[in-house]
Amino acid sequence: MSLPTRATIASEELVLSPQRAVYWPRREMLLVADPHFGKAATFRALGVHVPTGTTAHGLDRIDELIVAHEPRRVVFLGDFLHAREGRNASTFATLAAWRSRHGSIDVQLIRGNHDRRAGDPPSEVGIECVDGPVIEPPFALAHHPVAVAGSYVLAGHIHPCAAISGAARQHVRLSCFWFGAEVGVLPAFGEFTGCASIEARRGDRVWVVAEDYVIPVTVGE
Repeated sequence: MSLPTRATIASEELVLSPQRAVYWPRREMLLVADPHFGKAATFRALGVHVPTGTTAHGLDRIDELIVAHEPRRVVFLGDFLHAREGRNASTFATLAAWRSRHGSIDVQLIRGNHDRRAGDPPSEVGIECVDGPVIEPPFALAHHPVAVAGSYVLAGHIHPCAAISGAARQHVRLSCFWFGAEVGVLPAFGEFTGCASIEARRGDRVWVVAEDYVIPVTVGE
């Protein structure tokens, strides 16, 4: 059983999900960062043998979140598609079928750096594509975690993870939600993305994703 946790950020209650997404109850909005759909197809196009079905599996995880929260709106915080090499009929057919199942939900993509190279998904996928930041007070929704005057930024891009040490000197890096003074960064939703260790400062708040749990941790000095 997946167990989300609730956090108050910029005086708003957010639900942090083990599926590596955020639900904003007051606005009935699901936020997903960095799915990188088509990344496996990109590697296969380059001759690297990787598993198939990663896009469908990612969409199944979003379906689980939609069932759990019943959002009116889904916002992707950039890097929806991984690369132009991953644009293929199979990927887009899977995305279009998913979109058709959720016609009553508004879906928006705030373009990231990979989207600018890969291009927007075709119109039949049915996703509104815009440049950020998109202001949704008190938040600014963006791809790059860069401060925006007058708003608290929710972003992606860096695929954050935190290094955790155990009692027997074990060390592991886990994807995390990282909230600083002015900017919060969501973990990468995609499972085929890797992550980058964060350098948290005193006062930052960090939750790691440990299988079906979202757990607060203390990092930094």
